[in-house]
Amino acid sequence: LFNAGSRRRDAGLAGSGAAFFDAANEDAAAQREEIAMDTLEELLRWLKFLPSNSLTALSALEQNQEQAGEQCRRGCVCGVFDATNTTVLRRQKVRERCAREWPRVRLIFVESICTDTKLLLRNYMLKASNEDYKGSAPEAALQDFLARVRNYEAVYQTITDAEGPEEEEDETFHRLEGDRRISSTVDDLSPRGDGKAAEPLPPRHGSSSLRSSGRPLVRQGSSGLGLRPSAPREQEEVLRYIQIIDAGKKLVACRADGYVLSKVMALLHSIHLGPRTIWIALAGQTLNDERGVLGGDTPLSRAGLVYSEAVCAFVAARERSSELRERGCAGHAIVMTGTLRRYDQLTQILLSKYEPKDRTVLRLQRLNELCAGQLDSLSAGEMRRSFPGEYQARASDKLHYRYPGVGGESYLDLIMRLQEAILSLEQQRSNVLLVVDRAVARVLIAYFQEVESHDLPFIDVAPGVLEMTRSHSGFKYTHFDIAAGLATTASGPGGAEVLSAMRTSRDGLAGSSSLSNLAELQYSPSMRPIQRRSGEARLVGDPSPRRPSEAVGESGEPISRGG
Repeated sequence: LFNAGSRRRDAGLAGSGAAFFDAANEDAAAQREEIAMDTLEELLRWLKFLPSNSLTALSALEQNQEQAGEQCRRGCVCGVFDATNTTVLRRQKVRERCAREWPRVRLIFVESICTDTKLLLRNYMLKASNEDYKGSAPEAALQDFLARVRNYEAVYQTITDAEGPEEEEDETFHRLEGDRRISSTVDDLSPRGDGKAAEPLPPRHGSSSLRSSGRPLVRQGSSGLGLRPSAPREQEEVLRYIQIIDAGKKLVACRADGYVLSKVMALLHSIHLGPRTIWIALAGQTLNDERGVLGGDTPLSRAGLVYSEAVCAFVAARERSSELRERGCAGHAIVMTGTLRRYDQLTQILLSKYEPKDRTVLRLQRLNELCAGQLDSLSAGEMRRSFPGEYQARASDKLHYRYPGVGGESYLDLIMRLQEAILSLEQQRSNVLLVVDRAVARVLIAYFQEVESHDLPFIDVAPGVLEMTRSHSGFKYTHFDIAAGLATTASGPGGAEVLSAMRTSRDGLAGSSSLSNLAELQYSPSMRPIQRRSGEARLVGDPSPRRPSEAVGESGEPISRGG
């Protein structure tokens, strides 16, 4: 996400009043235009150096366009240019700049149209708490932002099809005949050898017929010579846009075609701005955890049951808290969890002891923990001795490593598996409690906290509950430690070290449901978690950015991260 407002504030213009956004203020308008286009340039540079984002890689790729093109062909990367692109002139400048880019980029505009006054007021209140109004009285901040909105409205131009190029009918097809490529039009197609007209191609199973300019593709008689439409002329100049009406109640799409844009459509249709709370609770310790065994579906240990009871007591108390009620985020939560026994045991405790007894529970197999395949139910020691190659392969590349055997998964597999679950979570209007294990928790936290994929496997997930409530920038995060019992532990490579650190910080069954409210994103000190600021992965208390693999323990010795 590349935000022009953040760049403006970084440039020393934080706290700019409504007058700065007045189109009649020519100096300010020139500054805003320069900031916006610089933000776009930053995004376009970032698109070129997939997958690394180091300055060294950026410099090298800028000097070698061919290498840049090869990098981009290896995969797909998406960037969001977040700015007030609300005039035809600004959008034209963005389109012209993107059209000059090589490798080509596909551009789509997303316009948000809102007429719901209640929703607008709630959004204005959130906006009035951003960095531009730090230290301002709430009412004064709101009035200034409303004046800014009026300045935007004075020059606002909604996007329409008329902004795109005039479409010309293109009926040219290419016939592949041996090594020759022969061009012709639909009207020039000769009849078959028997004098009959050429037959339309039948539609593929499960999809509609492919058409160009309203005419079906055809095949040439019994010879079966395939015909395919020619590549569209000036394809990247086509205008693509999505209009979101009242924060997802209705969507209008123009040329939002292709795999990536279909995913964007699904996401935009799922997210909403309503107030709510999401709790991500780590599951309790299992009998396999107690034995240091990876995976399996064993029930909770005694310490795991105590921990699960404390989690349920905490969530039930937060559902009724006056603090969340004042923010409009209180209320009973539905439960989203997997199908394993440890999840069901915690859910049953919540249903049997706390109201409402008939709360909705969604048990989704896709929320189960990462599958270890044929290495399931092995201890870390057994894995190291019996499968040294697998142990080393996983330790060297936790993101891409896939466990061998039937069902074995990698973190990338898990990310793909959780896509539908995340969309379901985004669609929920009520509060949600997620009961999951560490790997799934990492993917969820990475999604909400914008952690890049190569850092995802190294996110430290402390025992307890992560609470997320709606804020002006998305969600506000607060971690609550659960000081009773034991949570599930990481049993993969490095799991023993993490387990040891946990056992030195608590006595297992001691304590009751007492809770320690830690600072936002400051997890249990013994776990040395990663804290992200300005896109960097950092260790809490460490001012310098470093790769998660370079993390060190309290003694200064390197530590490995399990799970």
